[in-house]
Amino acid sequence: MSDRTEYMLSALRVGSIRAKLFETEINSIGVALKAGLISAEDAAAWITEIGAAGLVALKPEG
Repeated sequence: MSDRTEYMLSALRVGSIRAKLFETEINSIGVALKAGLISAEDAAAWITEIGAAGLVALKPEG
């Protein structure tokens, strides 16, 4: 295998792990919101803080 192929395979593994981390954290936010542990505003802030705002359709305030 070429160095470029090995690098790309490694990058894909890292990307997959990062996606799983987003999934886990987004699910945790949902559980906390459903249980009343955080507000909708806190959930939106948390989503933004972890850099997942582009993955979740956040309703603008107002």
